[in-house]
This record gives sequence, structure tokens and C-alpha cells, in this order.
Amino acid sequence: MLLKLLALDRTADRFSDEVLRLIGAEASFTARVLGAANSAESAPASPITTLRAAITRIGSARAVDLVTAGAVTRVFVPREPMEKALWRHSLQVAVAASALARAARDPEVPPAEVYPAALLHDVGRVVMFLEAPELLRLVDEGDWDSPELLIAAEREICGVTHPELGAVACQQWGLPESIVHAVRVHHDPLAGRAATRTGKLVALVQLADLAMFPSALPGTPGWDEAGEALVKKVLLPKLPSFVHLDAAQLHDLIGAAVGQSEMTARALGFGEDPSAA
Repeated sequence: MLLKLLALDRTADRFSDEVLRLIGAEASFTARVLGAANSAESAPASPITTLRAAITRIGSARAVDLVTAGAVTRVFVPREPMEKALWRHSLQVAVAASALARAARDPEVPPAEVYPAALLHDVGRVVMFLEAPELLRLVDEGDWDSPELLIAAEREICGVTHPELGAVACQQWGLPESIVHAVRVHHDPLAGRAATRTGKLVALVQLADLAMFPSALPGTPGWDEAGEALVKKVLLPKLPSFVHLDAAQLHDLIGAAVGQSEMTARALGFGEDPSAA
């Protein structure tokens, strides 16, 4: 059912009807969407009790993204603060990357394909946490402040990097090669420069990951602290040529992605606790 949802053409006239039909056929999907529509963030004037009304409230595209994220995190139920932080970061990257794809309007990189690749880009770190949490903590306690230094620390401490481990996991799950490739090379600076379908996919994941990198760990600067400077100095120079946005538009897109991803994280049970701020 999830694969059918991801295969839908979000530009088609019947997209909303197909989303309603497919989500309505799966009880757990329906519950997720109804819960999100009735959440404090959605703030409905009265309780929403039908799936059609719920999808109308939150939007068909967000309903599909919510179900996708729920299906993935159901495999790795996040309980510890570090696990939750990993998945919040992954959600931010997924929402931002798919928003970049919508802005690009490039038929080779439809948002429905970009979202799962971006959502799973750091799944290798999740596997590391489950299999060797102490080693991952040693990595995260290290003095690194860039993706390149993170990769070097993982290699030294764990003997393997999270892109390598994540790609192996995705292969074992039988995921499409485009996702496996994106996970494997998302920290390779050359991989996103290829003027190919997979190169464009990787470029979007890389830019979104770079935009959200400050949020990758608990206690690090978030979007509010790093936003404007990050856009002008880091993101805009790396914007793929097929994405036509200026600095203000890119800033707004990333900021909106942070908000939307946090709503989804809360709906799935691992959002940030506002009282802890």
C-alpha cells in the first residue's frame, strides 16, 4: 500500500481521490491522518471525524508524507533522545528536499521519489545506534562540526560510515537502487554534480541535509540560530542549477520545512518537547 501511495502522481487531477482511497484501505494510515488533523498544530474548530475531512485539513501531499514517515519509523521505534533527534533531523531533510523538488519542477526528480530517499539518508546512523550505541556516542562527543569530519570520526571509531551502513540496509530491504545510491553517496560532494536523474536526486538530498545539519544532534544550533547566515554563505552557492530560487525564497522554503517536519514529528510521537526549551 505504501508503494502505491509513493507511486502516485502528485500533479494528477485525481491525486487527492487516490490518496483518500489508498489511505482509507489501511486502518493504521487512517489513524495517523486523523490524529494529525485533530492535533493542536492543526487546531480544528471542531473534531474531525472523517478521513476525507482530515485529508482536506492537512492536504493530500502531507498525508502521504506523514504515512511514509510513520511506516519507516515503525521499524525503528525512537525511544531515546538521540534516536528521536536522528529522526527529527531525517524528517526535516525529507520535507526540505521534497519542497526543493516541487520548486524545481523537474520531471526527473518528482517530490514523491525525493521524500523517501531523503527520509532514509541517515538510516545508517539509526542502525549504528541500535547495534553499537556506545560507539555512536563516542562519535557524537567528538570535536567535529561538518559532515566531512563526522565521516572521518565514524571511520576511525566504528570502522564503517553511516552512508555505507545505510546503503547496505536499504539493499537488504529491497529498496529501489536510486534510494540505495542516494543513501550511499549523500556525503560525497561529487555525487550531486552529475547531470543525471540520480545526480539530481542526490543534489536535493545533499542540499537539504546541509540546510538541516545544525539540527542533527541534541543541543546544537537549530534553524532559528543558523538560518539567514547559513542560506547566504553556505546554501545559495551550492543550490543546484535546476532549482531557481533566490536567497529569500530559499530561506522561506527551509523555514517552512522545519515547521512542517516538527508537526509531523509530533504526530508520530517524537517531536521536540516545547516545555524543555
